[in-house]
Amino acid sequence: MQRAEIPLIITLGTLSSLGVGLLGPVYPIFVVNRFSASIVDVGLLAAVFSLTAAIFKTPAGRLVDLYGKEKIFFAGVMAGAVCSLSYVFAFDLMQLYIIEFFFGVAYGLQSPARLLLMVDISEKGKRGLFFGIFESAYDIAGAVAALLSVAIVSTLGFEPLFFICSGCQATTGFFVLKSRNTSH
Repeated sequence: MQRAEIPLIITLGTLSSLGVGLLGPVYPIFVVNRFSASIVDVGLLAAVFSLTAAIFKTPAGRLVDLYGKEKIFFAGVMAGAVCSLSYVFAFDLMQLYIIEFFFGVAYGLQSPARLLLMVDISEKGKRGLFFGIFESAYDIAGAVAALLSVAIVSTLGFEPLFFICSGCQATTGFFVLKSRNTSH
């Protein structure tokens, strides 16, 4: 692994984690407050997201083989960015279930592509170190995201948080495309 790749690793880990991590701590509060939903709905929404992502990861892996990891990753993060923005416009619990379904598809597209991007960027014999750095950056950003999300929602409300999440996701996609273009 070259020193020049370390900022790329940290940036990808940080932006990926912020894009989704900002939602995690406050999402149940958003669901219960905005939609007068039950805790059962919160659990079902999480299940819809997770099961959809799990189902779509295998076909997404095949799409990566056919069209390339950068294109599929970009499609996934951009779809995720749209889903984050969609929360602003959701005023019905059924709409939220639909958003979670599409968010699961978006995450399912991202996962296999992100893993292959990581393998390709890493140097054989140093992949463990590479993944360790990425995962550390991801987890640190997740911890910071938990604190930031509470501060953002308590001072500005949920809508700005959704815009920030969307921006982080879109920036991740553009960053990957830019790094690909500069490496070829």
